[in-house]
Amino acid sequence: MEINKIYNQNCLDTMARMSDNFIDLVVTSPPYDNLRDYKGCVFPFEDIAKELFRVVKKGSVIVTGK
Repeated sequence: MEINKIYNQNCLDTMARMSDNFIDLVVTSPPYDNLRDYKGCVFPFEDIAKELFRVVKKGSVIVTGK
């Protein structure tokens, strides 16, 4: 994976190619309580959270918004 490059693809596919402790910061806004319409898109929160915690460096931050 190249750093400082934007990948427009499924986040689980992208994170699967990352090594452990690869990312300094994550800013995300996952769907909460069906507040938004994602037009049939699936959001596998548990799978994404598991990968996020694997790829984020120790002592780094995952910031979520609403």
